[in-house]
Amino acid sequence: MKNIVKRILPEYVVSLIRNLILVKRLYPAYLYDLKRFYRYSGTDGHGDETKLIEKIITKYHIIEKGLTMPSSRLGFGKDVIIGLSSLCLEFSRKYDSKDEQYLHAIGVILEYKRFHEVNNFELNKDIIKAITKIEGLMSISPTQQLSFEKDDFFQYKNSEFLTFSNSRMSVRNFDENEEISQETLDNVLNLAKNAPSACNRQTWRTYIITDKTSVGRVLEAQGGNRGFGHLANKVIIVAGEVGGFASPGERNQVFIDGGIYAMNLLYSLHYYNIGSCILNCSHSVEKDMKMREIIDLKQSEVFIAMIAIGIPPKNFKVAISKRYSIEHTNKYS
Repeated sequence: MKNIVKRILPEYVVSLIRNLILVKRLYPAYLYDLKRFYRYSGTDGHGDETKLIEKIITKYHIIEKGLTMPSSRLGFGKDVIIGLSSLCLEFSRKYDSKDEQYLHAIGVILEYKRFHEVNNFELNKDIIKAITKIEGLMSISPTQQLSFEKDDFFQYKNSEFLTFSNSRMSVRNFDENEEISQETLDNVLNLAKNAPSACNRQTWRTYIITDKTSVGRVLEAQGGNRGFGHLANKVIIVAGEVGGFASPGERNQVFIDGGIYAMNLLYSLHYYNIGSCILNCSHSVEKDMKMREIIDLKQSEVFIAMIAIGIPPKNFKVAISKRYSIEHTNKYS
């Protein structure tokens, strides 16, 4: 029947029919995703416990990053610390005050205060007022972000995987005078390529930005690297080739496979003594178009992540990035 239709109708009509059939198959799938995201995501505020705690985590991690920057600016994050304090007060009124992330957030707020006390910096009165309310909630010790010497940070790269995996952390401090060779990066990429993918399609793609001007443009467009991005030696952009997938059921597979590869790449960088920080590529339409212009990404490819890389200095700090216990995030049935 298909052959008869093709012989009777012009090619452009056949192509139009084919595209209409494809859209008819894809539309319900993407609408299915849209309904769930619209209903349950935090785009409409933080009306339940899950949304509220995720906003708390996002804000306390901003403070953690500020405390571990190469040169932490005294008085940084006024609006963030006040907003975080307000969210914690709201959480204490509504939900279980034993949540691990909520308790950690309070510790980060207190560390923020201690950091400025140690540096003899007088905080804004609105910040002091917000922190004072948090101090009245319960007795918790301030957190302490992690300090490393470079040799110690990479000392477990040849250890068993349990130790090696736990030793990898995001680094936001690089020695701008240390260069990473292409030979070393080739070794990194060869190690990372053993990542699994759907039907072994290996649709990940990497763009390694080496030119300093281009590195600066890419990081400026990304916008989430203030305070450390200027020290990065190179930037790796992980993308995914959409052409490797076909059915509506595979509409998100490019991001799944790309994410698995990105994690493997982070492990590979750590193995070769390279500090790295994975950066968000959840772009708006406008930012996506701008980024494509800068790096000439193929239209058939989508952004997965960016990774700022470099050799850490002799001494540096990394954020604690508190993890939930497995009881919170896993369920047996």
